[in-house]
Amino acid sequence: MRFIAGLPLEVLYLISNLAYYTIYYIIRYRRRLVRENLTCSFPEKSKEEIVRIEKAFYRNLCDVFIESFKCLNISDKEMLRRVEVVNYELPERIAAEGKNVFMLLGHCGCWEWVQEVCVRYKNPKKSAEIYKQIGSPYFSSLMHEVRSRWNTEQIEMKQTLRSLLRWSAEKEPFLCGFISDQRPYVKAKDCTTFLNQQTWFAPGAEEIAKKVNAELVYLNVERPVRGHYRFTFKEMHVPAEFGECRFPLTLSFFRMLEDNVKQQPELWLWSHNRWEKWDLANY
Repeated sequence: MRFIAGLPLEVLYLISNLAYYTIYYIIRYRRRLVRENLTCSFPEKSKEEIVRIEKAFYRNLCDVFIESFKCLNISDKEMLRRVEVVNYELPERIAAEGKNVFMLLGHCGCWEWVQEVCVRYKNPKKSAEIYKQIGSPYFSSLMHEVRSRWNTEQIEMKQTLRSLLRWSAEKEPFLCGFISDQRPYVKAKDCTTFLNQQTWFAPGAEEIAKKVNAELVYLNVERPVRGHYRFTFKEMHVPAEFGECRFPLTLSFFRMLEDNVKQQPELWLWSHNRWEKWDLANY
Protein backbone atom coordinates (compact mmCIF):
# COMPACT_ATOMS: atom_id res chain seq x y z
CA MET A 1 0.00 0.00 0.00
CA ARG A 2 2.83 2.41 0.80
CA PHE A 3 4.54 1.61 -2.49
CA ILE A 4 1.30 2.24 -4.38
CA ALA A 5 0.74 5.51 -2.50
CA GLY A 6 4.13 6.76 -3.68
CA LEU A 7 3.17 6.59 -7.35
CA PRO A 8 1.77 9.68 -9.14
CA LEU A 9 -2.02 9.82 -9.32
CA GLU A 10 -1.86 9.68 -13.12
CA VAL A 11 -0.21 6.26 -12.83
CA LEU A 12 -2.56 5.16 -10.07
CA TYR A 13 -5.57 5.92 -12.26
CA LEU A 14 -4.16 3.53 -14.89
CA ILE A 15 -4.08 0.86 -12.18
CA SER A 16 -7.65 1.84 -11.28
CA ASN A 17 -8.71 1.31 -14.90
CA LEU A 18 -7.32 -2.25 -14.84
CA ALA A 19 -8.91 -2.90 -11.44
CA TYR A 20 -12.31 -1.83 -12.82
CA TYR A 21 -12.29 -4.55 -15.50
CA THR A 22 -11.23 -7.16 -12.95
CA ILE A 23 -13.78 -6.20 -10.32
CA TYR A 24 -16.70 -5.59 -12.68
CA TYR A 25 -16.30 -8.31 -15.30
CA ILE A 26 -14.34 -11.08 -13.55
CA ILE A 27 -14.93 -10.88 -9.79
CA ARG A 28 -18.37 -9.27 -10.34
CA TYR A 29 -18.17 -7.75 -6.86
CA ARG A 30 -21.71 -7.28 -5.48
CA ARG A 31 -23.10 -6.64 -8.94
CA ARG A 32 -26.50 -8.10 -8.08
CA LEU A 33 -26.83 -5.83 -5.05
CA VAL A 34 -25.72 -2.73 -6.98
CA ARG A 35 -28.20 -3.48 -9.79
CA GLU A 36 -31.00 -3.93 -7.23
CA ASN A 37 -30.18 -0.68 -5.47
CA LEU A 38 -30.02 1.32 -8.70
CA THR A 39 -33.18 -0.21 -10.17
CA CYS A 40 -35.23 0.46 -7.04
CA SER A 41 -33.82 3.98 -6.60
CA PHE A 42 -34.42 5.07 -10.21
CA PRO A 43 -37.50 3.22 -11.50
CA GLU A 44 -37.94 5.89 -14.17
CA LYS A 45 -34.60 5.08 -15.83
CA SER A 46 -34.18 2.58 -18.64
CA LYS A 47 -32.11 -0.56 -18.25
CA GLU A 48 -29.44 0.97 -20.50
CA GLU A 49 -29.18 4.04 -18.25
CA ILE A 50 -29.01 1.85 -15.12
CA VAL A 51 -26.16 -0.16 -16.62
CA ARG A 52 -24.32 3.05 -17.58
CA ILE A 53 -24.54 4.35 -13.99
CA GLU A 54 -23.57 0.90 -12.68
CA LYS A 55 -20.36 0.82 -14.73
CA ALA A 56 -19.54 4.42 -13.83
CA PHE A 57 -20.01 3.51 -10.15
CA TYR A 58 -17.50 0.66 -10.34
CA ARG A 59 -14.98 2.94 -12.03
CA ASN A 60 -15.52 5.44 -9.22
CA LEU A 61 -15.20 2.71 -6.56
CA CYS A 62 -11.77 1.77 -7.88
CA ASP A 63 -10.76 5.45 -7.93
CA VAL A 64 -11.93 5.88 -4.32
CA PHE A 65 -9.73 2.98 -3.20
CA ILE A 66 -6.71 4.46 -4.99
CA GLU A 67 -7.37 8.01 -3.75
CA SER A 68 -7.82 6.83 -0.17
CA PHE A 69 -4.40 5.23 0.07
CA LYS A 70 -2.80 8.10 -1.81
CA CYS A 71 -3.44 10.03 1.42
CA LEU A 72 -0.37 8.26 2.80
CA ASN A 73 1.80 10.20 0.39
CA ILE A 74 -0.02 13.11 -1.25
CA SER A 75 1.34 16.59 -0.51
CA ASP A 76 -0.62 19.49 0.96
CA LYS A 77 0.12 21.48 -2.19
CA GLU A 78 -1.41 18.83 -4.43
CA MET A 79 -4.49 18.51 -2.21
CA LEU A 80 -4.94 22.29 -2.37
CA ARG A 81 -4.91 22.02 -6.17
CA ARG A 82 -7.27 19.07 -6.35
CA VAL A 83 -9.86 20.02 -3.73
CA GLU A 84 -12.06 23.12 -3.79
CA VAL A 85 -13.92 24.00 -0.60
CA VAL A 86 -16.90 26.32 -1.06
CA ASN A 87 -18.53 28.36 1.72
CA TYR A 88 -15.93 27.42 4.34
CA GLU A 89 -16.96 30.62 6.10
CA LEU A 90 -20.08 28.80 7.39
CA PRO A 91 -18.35 26.77 10.17
CA GLU A 92 -16.31 29.87 11.06
CA ARG A 93 -19.51 31.88 11.60
CA ILE A 94 -21.06 29.13 13.74
CA ALA A 95 -17.90 28.80 15.84
CA ALA A 96 -17.83 32.60 16.31
CA GLU A 97 -21.29 32.27 17.89
CA GLY A 98 -19.83 29.87 20.46
CA LYS A 99 -21.48 26.79 18.96
CA ASN A 100 -19.98 23.48 17.89
CA VAL A 101 -20.37 22.24 14.31
CA PHE A 102 -21.60 18.82 13.18
CA MET A 103 -20.82 18.23 9.50
CA LEU A 104 -23.12 15.64 7.93
CA LEU A 105 -22.36 13.92 4.63
CA GLY A 106 -22.86 10.68 2.74
CA HIS A 107 -20.56 8.13 1.12
CA CYS A 108 -20.11 10.22 -2.02
CA GLY A 109 -16.80 10.34 -3.89
CA CYS A 110 -13.64 9.81 -1.85
CA TRP A 111 -14.84 10.54 1.67
CA GLU A 112 -11.27 10.18 2.97
CA TRP A 113 -10.39 13.41 1.14
CA VAL A 114 -13.17 15.27 2.97
CA GLN A 115 -10.77 15.92 5.86
CA GLU A 116 -9.13 18.51 3.58
CA VAL A 117 -11.93 20.92 4.55
CA CYS A 118 -10.39 21.17 8.03
CA VAL A 119 -7.39 23.13 6.74
CA ARG A 120 -9.48 25.70 4.84
CA TYR A 121 -11.21 27.46 7.75
CA LYS A 122 -9.49 29.13 10.72
CA ASN A 123 -12.05 28.19 13.37
CA PRO A 124 -13.02 25.86 14.93
CA LYS A 125 -9.44 24.77 15.54
CA LYS A 126 -10.31 21.29 16.79
CA SER A 127 -11.81 18.68 14.44
CA ALA A 128 -12.85 15.05 14.71
CA GLU A 129 -14.48 12.29 12.75
CA ILE A 130 -16.41 9.22 13.84
CA TYR A 131 -15.21 5.79 12.69
CA LYS A 132 -16.12 2.14 13.17
CA GLN A 133 -13.35 -0.15 14.35
CA ILE A 134 -11.95 -2.44 11.62
CA GLY A 135 -11.42 -6.10 12.53
CA SER A 136 -7.93 -6.39 11.01
CA PRO A 137 -5.30 -4.74 13.28
CA TYR A 138 -3.06 -4.00 10.27
CA PHE A 139 -5.74 -2.26 8.20
CA SER A 140 -7.08 -0.55 11.31
CA SER A 141 -3.64 0.96 11.91
CA LEU A 142 -3.24 1.88 8.24
CA MET A 143 -6.64 3.58 8.02
CA HIS A 144 -5.95 5.46 11.26
CA GLU A 145 -2.81 6.84 9.64
CA VAL A 146 -4.72 7.78 6.48
CA ARG A 147 -7.42 9.54 8.48
CA SER A 148 -5.05 11.36 10.82
CA ARG A 149 -2.80 13.14 8.33
CA TRP A 150 -4.92 16.32 8.65
CA ASN A 151 -4.58 16.22 12.46
CA THR A 152 -8.22 15.33 12.97
CA GLU A 153 -9.09 13.40 16.11
CA GLN A 154 -10.43 9.89 15.51
CA ILE A 155 -13.38 8.90 17.73
CA GLU A 156 -14.53 5.28 17.78
CA MET A 157 -18.27 5.09 17.19
CA LYS A 158 -19.11 3.61 20.61
CA GLN A 159 -17.26 6.46 22.34
CA THR A 160 -18.96 9.27 20.40
CA LEU A 161 -21.28 10.69 23.06
CA ARG A 162 -18.76 10.43 25.89
CA SER A 163 -15.97 12.05 23.88
CA LEU A 164 -18.07 14.92 22.52
CA LEU A 165 -19.55 15.68 25.94
CA ARG A 166 -16.00 15.97 27.27
CA TRP A 167 -15.01 18.26 24.41
CA SER A 168 -18.11 20.40 24.91
CA ALA A 169 -17.23 20.88 28.59
CA GLU A 170 -13.94 22.47 27.49
CA LYS A 171 -15.92 25.41 26.03
CA GLU A 172 -13.84 25.56 22.85
CA PRO A 173 -15.88 25.14 19.61
CA PHE A 174 -15.08 22.04 17.58
CA LEU A 175 -16.17 20.46 14.30
CA CYS A 176 -17.12 16.79 14.08
CA GLY A 177 -17.89 14.93 10.85
CA PHE A 178 -20.64 12.30 10.63
CA ILE A 179 -21.09 10.04 7.58
CA SER A 180 -24.75 9.40 8.23
CA ASP A 181 -26.11 7.34 5.34
CA GLN A 182 -25.07 3.84 6.37
CA ARG A 183 -27.46 1.18 7.59
CA PRO A 184 -27.99 1.71 11.35
CA TYR A 185 -25.89 -0.51 13.60
CA VAL A 186 -28.32 0.05 16.45
CA LYS A 187 -32.08 -0.18 16.56
CA ALA A 188 -33.49 2.40 14.14
CA LYS A 189 -35.85 4.98 15.60
CA ASP A 190 -37.69 6.22 12.52
CA CYS A 191 -37.87 5.92 8.76
CA THR A 192 -38.23 8.11 5.71
CA THR A 193 -38.47 7.77 1.95
CA PHE A 194 -34.98 8.07 0.52
CA LEU A 195 -34.21 7.34 -3.14
CA ASN A 196 -37.70 5.95 -3.66
CA GLN A 197 -37.41 3.43 -0.80
CA GLN A 198 -38.38 3.13 2.84
CA THR A 199 -35.19 3.86 4.75
CA TRP A 200 -34.68 3.34 8.46
CA PHE A 201 -32.24 5.57 10.29
CA ALA A 202 -30.77 6.28 13.72
CA PRO A 203 -30.66 10.08 14.27
CA GLY A 204 -27.51 10.00 16.37
CA ALA A 205 -25.99 13.27 15.14
CA GLU A 206 -29.18 15.26 15.70
CA GLU A 207 -29.70 13.86 19.20
CA ILE A 208 -26.08 14.42 20.28
CA ALA A 209 -26.12 17.95 18.81
CA LYS A 210 -28.80 18.92 21.33
CA LYS A 211 -26.58 17.78 24.19
CA VAL A 212 -23.42 19.61 23.09
CA ASN A 213 -24.80 22.86 21.63
CA ALA A 214 -23.93 21.95 18.04
CA GLU A 215 -25.39 23.21 14.77
CA LEU A 216 -25.74 20.79 11.85
CA VAL A 217 -24.42 21.62 8.39
CA TYR A 218 -24.40 19.54 5.21
CA LEU A 219 -21.34 18.91 3.04
CA ASN A 220 -22.25 18.56 -0.64
CA VAL A 221 -19.77 16.49 -2.68
CA GLU A 222 -19.14 16.91 -6.40
CA ARG A 223 -16.45 15.65 -8.76
CA PRO A 224 -16.02 18.13 -11.65
CA VAL A 225 -13.36 15.94 -13.30
CA ARG A 226 -11.46 12.83 -12.32
CA GLY A 227 -9.09 13.48 -9.43
CA HIS A 228 -10.72 16.76 -8.40
CA TYR A 229 -13.48 17.40 -5.87
CA ARG A 230 -15.67 20.31 -4.86
CA PHE A 231 -16.91 20.24 -1.25
CA THR A 232 -19.60 22.78 -0.38
CA PHE A 233 -20.78 23.62 3.14
CA LYS A 234 -24.55 24.17 3.17
CA GLU A 235 -26.87 25.35 5.90
CA MET A 236 -29.52 22.86 6.95
CA HIS A 237 -33.05 24.22 7.10
CA VAL A 238 -36.12 22.28 8.16
CA PRO A 239 -38.79 22.20 5.40
CA ALA A 240 -42.32 23.02 6.52
CA GLU A 241 -43.50 19.42 6.06
CA PHE A 242 -40.88 18.22 8.58
CA GLY A 243 -41.77 20.77 11.25
CA GLU A 244 -43.80 18.35 13.38
CA CYS A 245 -41.49 15.34 12.94
CA ARG A 246 -39.39 13.95 15.77
CA PHE A 247 -36.11 14.31 13.85
CA PRO A 248 -36.58 17.13 11.34
CA LEU A 249 -32.87 17.81 10.77
CA THR A 250 -32.14 14.17 10.02
CA LEU A 251 -34.96 14.13 7.48
CA SER A 252 -33.56 17.34 6.01
CA PHE A 253 -30.18 15.60 5.72
CA PHE A 254 -31.67 12.75 3.69
CA ARG A 255 -33.45 15.25 1.43
CA MET A 256 -30.16 17.07 0.78
CA LEU A 257 -28.24 13.82 0.32
CA GLU A 258 -30.81 12.60 -2.19
CA ASP A 259 -30.32 15.78 -4.25
CA ASN A 260 -26.55 15.29 -3.97
CA VAL A 261 -26.77 11.68 -5.18
CA LYS A 262 -28.96 12.60 -8.14
CA GLN A 263 -26.36 15.17 -9.28
CA GLN A 264 -23.80 12.42 -9.92
CA PRO A 265 -25.30 9.04 -8.97
CA GLU A 266 -22.10 7.14 -9.78
CA LEU A 267 -20.35 8.81 -6.83
CA TRP A 268 -22.53 7.20 -4.13
CA LEU A 269 -21.69 3.85 -2.50
CA TRP A 270 -24.26 1.61 -4.21
CA SER A 271 -22.51 -1.59 -3.09
CA HIS A 272 -23.55 -0.93 0.52
CA ASN A 273 -26.48 -3.11 1.63
CA ARG A 274 -28.51 -0.09 2.77
CA TRP A 275 -31.99 -1.57 2.30
CA GLU A 276 -33.71 -4.89 2.81
CA LYS A 277 -33.83 -7.36 -0.06
CA TRP A 278 -36.51 -6.86 -2.69
CA ASP A 279 -38.49 -9.24 -4.82
CA LEU A 280 -36.78 -8.80 -8.19
CA ALA A 281 -39.84 -10.16 -9.97
CA ASN A 282 -41.46 -6.76 -9.35
CA TYR A 283 -38.74 -4.88 -11.22
